[in-house]
Amino acid sequence: MGDIPITLLVDGPNTNTTQLEQLPNVKRMVAQEVAGSECARLCTGFWVKLLVFWMSPYERFLYVDADTLIWGDVRAYAEFDKYDFIAGYDFNSPRIMRTMEEVQRYVFDVDFINNLDPALDWHGRELANNGVFFARRGVYSKASLLELRQLPCWRNYEQGVLNYLRWRALRDGVPRTSGHRLQIFPAENTYGPEDRFMPRNWKRPAIIHWIGGKPRLGRRYQAASDYRKLFLKMTGRTRWLDARLFVEDVAVWFGRHKRSLLRQKKHSELIT
Repeated sequence: MGDIPITLLVDGPNTNTTQLEQLPNVKRMVAQEVAGSECARLCTGFWVKLLVFWMSPYERFLYVDADTLIWGDVRAYAEFDKYDFIAGYDFNSPRIMRTMEEVQRYVFDVDFINNLDPALDWHGRELANNGVFFARRGVYSKASLLELRQLPCWRNYEQGVLNYLRWRALRDGVPRTSGHRLQIFPAENTYGPEDRFMPRNWKRPAIIHWIGGKPRLGRRYQAASDYRKLFLKMTGRTRWLDARLFVEDVAVWFGRHKRSLLRQKKHSELIT
């Protein structure tokens, strides 16, 4: 994607991003260091991405979750001359909300929102995964986002809030809102093949997103392995690439099991 700057939005000052910061034009922004204490308390975990709407170092930006790969130059979708928020829709199959049960499960408590915003019509609206979006800084204000954040009605954390705001914008005409079909979900067997694999003759850029099962030891994906090898080369580690990936995967496996054992130990201590 050319010589563009990259900012790592880091949740927790102890998160080690040293290797990533070796790449050109990469810096980091730690949520707990740049946000006030109240914002840091409300915007952590899944909610941390809300900070980008008022704290992004760029007037216009692409936000992507950490479990994504950018396949090609997706700046082709950044139509900021027309829109202020551009969602990343499913690659091929629209996820249209047709029943109250769907909205209740994936977006928000329907009765609560009916009282909050009676004019909102969610019927026929498309659900977007918020791991990928283009936005203009300030498109949603800090005050409104923090107010919405504290309402007890959202499903899937910030995904509920941002889909609600997008649907409201489509109704009101402001802010200017659109979307492009660019997210592929290779590990999601609940999706059809058309949303998990690119056609062989596909020429447009896309973003590969592991929203569920991540690449790991025993569950490798060629695209993920290729990008990891590219990263190793870009940071000066040019030999024994397959062995390096294996060692990394084993380290992650041990780390995951260590955390699981610690949780079990803590749980048993609470019981006793």
